[in-house]
Amino acid sequence: MKTRTNLRAGDALQTCKQQKESWKSKAENMQRILANCRPIVNPPGPTPNPPSAGGGWVGGVWYADRSGICG
Repeated sequence: MKTRTNLRAGDALQTCKQQKESWKSKAENMQRILANCRPIVNPPGPTPNPPSAGGGWVGGVWYADRSGICG
């Protein structure tokens, strides 16, 4: 039986941890961005036209489309 000596134990785990930290950082950054948004409150009654072209109503509150915005 031949023994492989070129295996590097732990590389897969380390890569997984790096990806986890990257996604966690992105999620925390998105939470900071959303915390700084000042939503426009939808008045009661029929849904009015949105204030801008991109975004949508969530729970009676208008959120602007911020996709593609860095920082």
